[in-house]
Amino acid sequence: MVAFKEKLIAKALTASDEILAPYLGKVDKYDAEFIRIKLTPFSNSIKSTILEHAFNKENHVERNRYILQTTKELSELLPKKVAHMFFAAEHDIELKAKECSEHCRNIKINPEPVRYHFAINNRKKGETIRLESNEGVNAKITPKYTESKRNNSPKCVNGFRYHQTEMNTEFAIENDEALFIYKQLSAYANSFGLVAPKTSEKQNTLTGAIKRLIDNRWWLRRFRKLVTQANEKAAIMFNLVNSKRQIYASTITTKNRISQRLRNDELLSSHFIINDAGQRYSLKEISDLNVSNPKIRKDELICRARGFEDLAKDLGHEALFITVTCPSKYHRAFAKSGAANPKWQGLMPDEANEYLNNQWKKARAEFKRQSIEPYGFRVVEPQHDGTPHWHMLFFIKDEKLDSLKRIIRHYALEIDGDEKGAAENRCDFKKIDPNEGSATGYILKYIIKNIDGEGLDEDLFGNDSVLVAQRIDAWASCWCIRQFQQIGGASVSVWRELRRIRTMFSGQENTLIEQVRHAADNSDWKAYTQLMGGITTPSKNRPIKLHYDVNVNTVTGECLQSYYDGELIMKIKGLLFNSKTYITRLFTWKLEKIST
Repeated sequence: MVAFKEKLIAKALTASDEILAPYLGKVDKYDAEFIRIKLTPFSNSIKSTILEHAFNKENHVERNRYILQTTKELSELLPKKVAHMFFAAEHDIELKAKECSEHCRNIKINPEPVRYHFAINNRKKGETIRLESNEGVNAKITPKYTESKRNNSPKCVNGFRYHQTEMNTEFAIENDEALFIYKQLSAYANSFGLVAPKTSEKQNTLTGAIKRLIDNRWWLRRFRKLVTQANEKAAIMFNLVNSKRQIYASTITTKNRISQRLRNDELLSSHFIINDAGQRYSLKEISDLNVSNPKIRKDELICRARGFEDLAKDLGHEALFITVTCPSKYHRAFAKSGAANPKWQGLMPDEANEYLNNQWKKARAEFKRQSIEPYGFRVVEPQHDGTPHWHMLFFIKDEKLDSLKRIIRHYALEIDGDEKGAAENRCDFKKIDPNEGSATGYILKYIIKNIDGEGLDEDLFGNDSVLVAQRIDAWASCWCIRQFQQIGGASVSVWRELRRIRTMFSGQENTLIEQVRHAADNSDWKAYTQLMGGITTPSKNRPIKLHYDVNVNTVTGECLQSYYDGELIMKIKGLLFNSKTYITRLFTWKLEKIST
């Protein structure tokens, strides 16, 4: 493994030299060293772009100033303390996460050195710092306050204020200590541009927040996201992501996502679960049997879309296909030429998707006020430069159709709706005639394109559909964008739970729960939706709901608790119908790792 990594490093250095060498030969040794230092942290594609622009400047002063300014702007995409991690390998990110978690763990174990520096830095003018008793230099450090201040000042612990007399308990002292540690660890996390876990009575406890901050997995997830998005932002800034260069997502982000998937597969294949009946499966086998499998995920989405369409035909509802795009200030490049868009304001895909979400929230609120109840699906996909746009397949009552279109158009054009081309391109409606084609067929290609690309030829720009699907997957992962969402209808979680039951409910042949189970088992989304109360019934009024219960260790009899906060873990155990519980998960499973 070490030898393999050394080969990769050597290959990267050679490739970097090939990029830099033609340019370094044109400058003196001082400028060459300056260029090498400034460009080292960045990918070869970004190095090439910077050098190409820099060496087109009039003189060496303008050239060096451009390199300095550009690399400074790129470095600011990451917080100062991790600016050196641009395009860092997974191994380097893991090492940094481990280093930070160990630092936090040391503060948790022994906070006194930090407490001393905190007291020194926050002391008031004329105030002295003393050690409690004569325990030596490692004793607890406390500021020397006056007796009246010490007795009368209230303290705040985990959001609650206590008087001094109430703090003189072992419990209060422990919470005071924990609060100090939490504040120090939070400040440390903030110094890396990370948001520390928030505490509250209902969710994260103070102890749970500290546990997160001393766990390298917490740091690793956030550093991965930070570095991945910084890499992608850099590629977008240099207009590398467009129809003419690296479509949908940058090549380096796509490669990293493929590598991540391979690591995940390797991890799943090396871990097994075994139940109390002796059945043993690898996590990879289990993963291939649920919606983590692209084929199953795709088939389920198509099945549900087809079910909605069949239901709409029976109810006499209209089908409408809608496409909504962002204002031009969110678009980095033009689609036909790939040239930079002068109206772009530096906004990134996650900000563009947040804009679309906000406009959709406004539209939904107006739907509710006017009793408009569409149902169907929403698909989010990237345009050529990574800017998201939404496709929606909705079914709606005929008399509500015009109102729905008017509301969606209003909010789609609410911001910058007067810019050139907005009325024609930002919001598009297609009323689907069932005599000319299937409504599901309209959304089918978007579902396939955004999952695995199997069965499609090429995209709009002539790219292979399978490679396109890989890039779209990398894009969605990088920006944390939810690609598919069901609008209206019954719960898909109950549907999946019912499909776990392969045999008829004993003695309940004609009951509702058996009819619903039969519909789910036969992939009949239309019948399932009707039996579950139709399209508009609120979830709380549906006849069948999920049943949750505590997870119990069958060996010790203990209730399992969450790792961080120590709360009881509630897991799906079955279904609830007519106040009766139907257990669908009969076995208790434990995880084991394959021996190496």
